[in-house]
Amino acid sequence: MLWQTLSLPWQTAVSLAWESYCAGSLPIGAVIVAEDARIVAQGRNSIHETESASPLQGSRLAHAEMNALVALSRSGIAAERCTLYSTMEPCVMCMGAIRMMRIGAVHFAGYDPFGGGAYLVGTPAYQTFGPLPVTPFENETLADLLLVLMVEAMLRTGRSSWVDFVGTAVPQTNPIIELGQQLFTTGELWQLAQQTMLTEAMLTWLEKRLIC
Repeated sequence: MLWQTLSLPWQTAVSLAWESYCAGSLPIGAVIVAEDARIVAQGRNSIHETESASPLQGSRLAHAEMNALVALSRSGIAAERCTLYSTMEPCVMCMGAIRMMRIGAVHFAGYDPFGGGAYLVGTPAYQTFGPLPVTPFENETLADLLLVLMVEAMLRTGRSSWVDFVGTAVPQTNPIIELGQQLFTTGELWQLAQQTMLTEAMLTWLEKRLIC
């Protein structure tokens, strides 16, 4: 099963993404790991919430990475020795904040063709603080399942333009997008979210739907 193949940082980030989805926000989660492999900060998307634990809740700034960075800034831990894991390629805002915080490295699970900001690390002026390794997590199944979640959530929150753009920019994702659209139409995934389904069970359920 997919869940058992994931390391603790990825399991935690995916669980945070599912928690965000269940709360009505976008399914994106992020954790920050110290050099001794401890998870020292975490955050999840909370842009559509007013009663979450996020200090940025309810604002357009309340991205998963931003919330994790705020938590790290209050921990006293040196950011230069930390690695950030995110379920989605960080956006331009989050990449800027990651750089300003001097995070040592970044891993992300799924590309965001519309808003992803990983390309910024290749901009010479942006590299003045030294190299910032940004590495996609090579797990196609996880990336596909996270995209299904994103498509359904984007449609449910009125962001169909994001879905249209991704389908046009990356045609090979269309079968995955179609599943997300189907789940939005039937409401099945949202119903499971309201039943507080565990993250592991959700991934297994989605993976079976994707195979079918």
